[in-house]
Amino acid sequence: MAIAVILGLLALLAAILVTRAALHRPEIKGHVENEAAPERKINETAAAEHLAEMVRCKTISAGLKENQDNGTSSSGKEELYGEFVKFRSLLEEFYPESHRVLKKVLISGHSLLYRWRGESEDNPLVLMAHYDVVPADSGDWKYPPFEGIIEDEVIWGRGTLDTKATLCGIFEAVEQLIKDGFTPQQDIYLSFGHDEETMGNGTFSIVEHLRDQGIRPAAVLDEGGAIVEGVFPGVKSPIAVVGMSEKGVADIEVLLRGSGGHSSTPGPLTPLSELSKIILRLNKKPFPVYLPGEVLEMFSVLGRHMPFGFKIIFANLWLFKPLLKVVLPRLSRELNALCRTTCVFTMAEGSRASNVLPEKARAVANLRLAAVNPIDDALTHVKVHAEKAAGKSLRAREPYQLEVNIVHGHNASPSTSTSSTAYIKLRETIEETFAGTIVTPYIMLGASDSRHYCAICDSILRFSPIRMSKEELRSIHGVDERIPVVKLSGVVKFYLSLISKA
Repeated sequence: MAIAVILGLLALLAAILVTRAALHRPEIKGHVENEAAPERKINETAAAEHLAEMVRCKTISAGLKENQDNGTSSSGKEELYGEFVKFRSLLEEFYPESHRVLKKVLISGHSLLYRWRGESEDNPLVLMAHYDVVPADSGDWKYPPFEGIIEDEVIWGRGTLDTKATLCGIFEAVEQLIKDGFTPQQDIYLSFGHDEETMGNGTFSIVEHLRDQGIRPAAVLDEGGAIVEGVFPGVKSPIAVVGMSEKGVADIEVLLRGSGGHSSTPGPLTPLSELSKIILRLNKKPFPVYLPGEVLEMFSVLGRHMPFGFKIIFANLWLFKPLLKVVLPRLSRELNALCRTTCVFTMAEGSRASNVLPEKARAVANLRLAAVNPIDDALTHVKVHAEKAAGKSLRAREPYQLEVNIVHGHNASPSTSTSSTAYIKLRETIEETFAGTIVTPYIMLGASDSRHYCAICDSILRFSPIRMSKEELRSIHGVDERIPVVKLSGVVKFYLSLISKA
């Protein structure tokens, strides 16, 4: 009798799982009547040439911060920022109507803020990008990284994807709309930082300027996710991943002080060996896995487009969530990072000579903080495991001294709701511009300048309107960064549509 009951319950459970999976289909969106937007022909050749010229400006922000207050002469500083000045001159040359109509403010020396007056100053939209780039000193580039070569309908060079293509696309769209006599319904601000790659204060100062003016944007759009393919099992359509939040960042240093001396007479414990124990323990004791709301929504959206076997899992997360928490971190580095705070040691130092035992060993861990792990919690996690790993040396006859300190960092940003007007408008624009694309929320793993806008805006979205291959994704901060001309044209079309909806 008991076996029959159990079998009956199992059959009922199976029926429930299969039925929910069968009903887990892509959502059918109701047709919304929009005013037909005029068909605008994009000058792909001009846009490509403009971007190529922008790439030829070596707007490398690395090193600028260090040289600001180190006694560099005025002429030296002018030389350091010469490429930034040249870049801004190009914008005025390429987009004269935009610079006639929009009001420009130079902030923090070189960051740009433009105001495009609309019919109303309430609920403005902010479109972001940054025009500084990382160095391109290493690697075997197919074409020199700062010559802006256009070959076989592809624009090559540092910054093409990150993020001069976005900045170019925004200006191409604004210039064309102004020439067509278009006036936005609300004010639109263009916010272009000059030191994003070095986590500088350019955009922070822009936000402070807007705050002082009493301006609270209705929505902010910055770089982030892109349109990708082949990254989720069974999903054949391109996927636009939109960052609804971004993880925090913290650098935590671990210092261990002990007795030094000559390497010919080492003791059983040395600072470097004890520090190694700390590093190994933290590698083996990662932060707990959790499934944030953005990830659950992503699974809900993408699960509807997966084969039936996957649908059974993603349509029944109430049952399979514990299993996913075990499996997901093992599937890929990206999924692991989405589901927990990550901690990896990236720097270490000890003695400066091979025959000297260091009196102090130091290592720095870079943490990408999940929303459930603010900086103080992360510091406690590292400190507790460091103390356990180095316990023997801390209790020795001549005890070692351990310090665990935060070098710098910030917590994860708040999450924007997928029911917000900003997200809905963005999703509609993506679906119209890139037909057949599935739009899904996700968490941005890196840090962007958009985090500063959290102080004055509740709807911040992170999306780069570029359909990127795996090779193109790897080229960001890497070798052979480039963008096909047709994809740059897609960026312009996206911003033409988005601004028209704004």
